[in-house]
Amino acid sequence: MKSYTFNVERGKLREFCAATGETNKIYSDIDYARSQGFKDTPVPPTFQTVFQFWGYKEIWDDMRSLGIDVERLLHMKENYTYHSPIYPGDVMQVQPEVSDVKIGKMDMVTFGINYKNQDNVLCVEALMSIVLRPLEKQ
Repeated sequence: MKSYTFNVERGKLREFCAATGETNKIYSDIDYARSQGFKDTPVPPTFQTVFQFWGYKEIWDDMRSLGIDVERLLHMKENYTYHSPIYPGDVMQVQPEVSDVKIGKMDMVTFGINYKNQDNVLCVEALMSIVLRPLEKQ
């Protein structure tokens, strides 16, 4: 899968917080975030997941090119390891790769994804697993 960049915009962060019901002012009030030791409002946990859909529009075509039937795709789980905060204004370099494939009654694919900022600092490591529903018997 190809790497891509994503510009972290304050407006997208506000949209994400509104969509998820996030009300912690650390994610919306710069002065409060600074009083808590941050240089700006950090993004909330899991925000980096939206990078794939806003910044990597080719994701579905790339999955198809890997042989993944996206019509049968179910999201299974995601695990995150947080190393450094992500802030509005950061330009994230995102590198996804297939890290594991299991074939069985339901095929499973796990993607490893590294999120580094413009200073090449690793901010988040993610593992995202999907499963493919079995083909319906005719």
